[in-house]
Amino acid sequence: MGFEFLNPLMLIGLAGVTLPVIAHLLSRKKYDVVDWGAMQFLELGREARRRIRLEELLLLLLRMGMIALLAIALARPWLAASFLAWFLPNEKRDVVIVVDGSYSMGWQGGDETPHAAAIQWAHQFLETLHSADSVALIDSRDTVHAVLEKPVRNFGAVRGKLDEMPQPSGTSDLLAAASRSVQILGKSENLQRDIVIITDDQALGWSPDDEALWTRFDELKQQPAVDPKVWVLNVESKSNQPRVNFAVHRLEASRELSVVNFPVRLKTKISYSGSREATNRRVYLEVNGQRLAEKTISIQLDPGGEASVEFEHRFQSEGSYVLSVVLDDDQLPGDNQSHVAVQVVKALPVLLVDGHPSQDAARSELFFACAAISGRLNPDPWIDARTKIWDEFRLEDLADANVALFADVPRFSPELAKGLANYIEQGGGVGFFLAEGVDKDSYNEALYRGGQGLLPCEIVERIIADESSTVDDTSLELPWMLRFKAENDGGFTDARFSNWWKLKPAKGQPLTNVASGSVSVSTVARLNTKDALLLSRRYGRGNVVVFGSSIDADWSTLPSKQDYVPFLHEMIFQMASGIGSRNVDVGSPLVLNIDEDSEIDDFSAVSPAEEELEIEASENTGRPGIQISNTRLPGIYTVTRNDVEDDAAVKQYFVVNDNRAESDLSALSDDQLDFLQQDDRMTFVSKPGDIEGKASDDEEAPKSEIWHLLLLAFLVILVGEVWLTRRMVRGGAAAVDEVRDSK
Repeated sequence: MGFEFLNPLMLIGLAGVTLPVIAHLLSRKKYDVVDWGAMQFLELGREARRRIRLEELLLLLLRMGMIALLAIALARPWLAASFLAWFLPNEKRDVVIVVDGSYSMGWQGGDETPHAAAIQWAHQFLETLHSADSVALIDSRDTVHAVLEKPVRNFGAVRGKLDEMPQPSGTSDLLAAASRSVQILGKSENLQRDIVIITDDQALGWSPDDEALWTRFDELKQQPAVDPKVWVLNVESKSNQPRVNFAVHRLEASRELSVVNFPVRLKTKISYSGSREATNRRVYLEVNGQRLAEKTISIQLDPGGEASVEFEHRFQSEGSYVLSVVLDDDQLPGDNQSHVAVQVVKALPVLLVDGHPSQDAARSELFFACAAISGRLNPDPWIDARTKIWDEFRLEDLADANVALFADVPRFSPELAKGLANYIEQGGGVGFFLAEGVDKDSYNEALYRGGQGLLPCEIVERIIADESSTVDDTSLELPWMLRFKAENDGGFTDARFSNWWKLKPAKGQPLTNVASGSVSVSTVARLNTKDALLLSRRYGRGNVVVFGSSIDADWSTLPSKQDYVPFLHEMIFQMASGIGSRNVDVGSPLVLNIDEDSEIDDFSAVSPAEEELEIEASENTGRPGIQISNTRLPGIYTVTRNDVEDDAAVKQYFVVNDNRAESDLSALSDDQLDFLQQDDRMTFVSKPGDIEGKASDDEEAPKSEIWHLLLLAFLVILVGEVWLTRRMVRGGAAAVDEVRDSK
């Protein structure tokens, strides 16, 4: 028989039982006795005095008991006892329904998808509840969304929210959903508490191999006064047939910001599972939903294998685009396509700061870079470059530039370093080319700051090599650097470096002075000496790049190589990707820079589920912008400007990426099921009726609150206290009369 309290803090009221005792002691305070001749004949006899003392003691106990019963009743005690169910009303019930919203619930191999079956079962389950019961609703995906966080008794509202649930997408964190449900029920007032999780038999969402997470869940589950019961309903029909699936992995683009007629390369993988036979599959490329027939390729896939696919596309006009790699439909449509958003502009504004100017243009630090970037023979250059001498540079010069390159700039003041940090945090890109004029102490003090500055590395010392070094081909692994590998014969890995600065990458400490930033530093390129040549890091919304050698031909032969021009372009476009990133993970906000004369009301936004989204001012105060915070659904988001007619400016596209691990359809093993059900952690059922059936068959006695009985006892004692008080008053007067008569 269990006995606990729902509001144990109310037991503090038990201290009130001392009040009657204190009052009784105060009433017995001794006073000076003055003998009065006539009163000596009215003294009570011994028997009368004993009777009055007993009645006073009984009255004291009754009053103490009344206070104790009231305090205990307010603490809402409950008992687990079968006999109480005969004369106490049925306990109200609080239920949290969790619906798995991952795209594995969209499997089309049966009469209906598991997600549709889950919605239908939830409707049926509501029919089994009493009108006094209350229900909360959770949609479990990459993030746990409480559709109805506070349990409600309006089942019509619950049904409406069930019907409005978006189609399955992304992955699902069922353990996080169960934990959130426990927290919701922890605020409940009712004694019967149930969590009903409706899912398929996929193992991924449960994290069954992470015992530490489940230990924390067990501790959380034991914190409330009432331990909620967890039920898991599997709506996926059992089948001996393997589930054949083709999946497109996350799409990687060489750049998110590009210019007209500049190549954008796409790379992804196609996986194949659930079959023992090799097969061929067509892969398509789409631009804003329009399939490009000339880009279709065919690949061969082995059972349980995967194949890499690559596409290249050049945009012919400015605007916002979505590139998609698509497969033919199969029984799991959620992973048949993958998207990436690309913004195309006419030309990218770039500021070049020359730290070693010369009257002879050919001896200027930026001579080769300007020739490579400006493209004087190109009537439509991809980069709109401006040049500034370093001692004439001011922070105001950054206003019209998306990227700033500092070539052999000797030093930076603290004020200038602070301004650059603010510029990068707002999405700007900054690159540093280090040559002989660099004051490493100034860089380390103003820009590195022990790893808390914008610089991704400490500048250690200048290396003057006896033998020139080349770039290590194996270090070129980032997507935008793949074109410079040795196999492409562009000369990047053949360039010889005679001088460079030794760079020590920052350790993985968090950046405490920015809202967001990459803890790790990426080594983009490394020399054969194992020294880092090119390092990058995300800082706020922007990017920082450090090249450990000069941008001209003084320290290397890179400017003479065919790859020099495309390398500078690729690096600049990579640094500019922070200007309103169009591809984010689930839960990350979408930010769009807008004109100063634009207002929030000029824009509207819709999610992949075609629901209107709230738009707010961007938290970035340096540049005017708008922000969309609700990105819980993966897919394509569209922001529309309603006050212009230019098609290129009307629609702006964003992509929220999901976790393609969801394509692993492996079911829970018997060992994993045993682990999840151990110590009565949860109970798995195969059909809706099993929940009520197993609940009634549970060996544990039903829980019942007994405050009703305590209040009834309080009233009985109160009546007894009033009766005894009146009896004592009357009895005392009668005793005096007896004494008077006897005298």
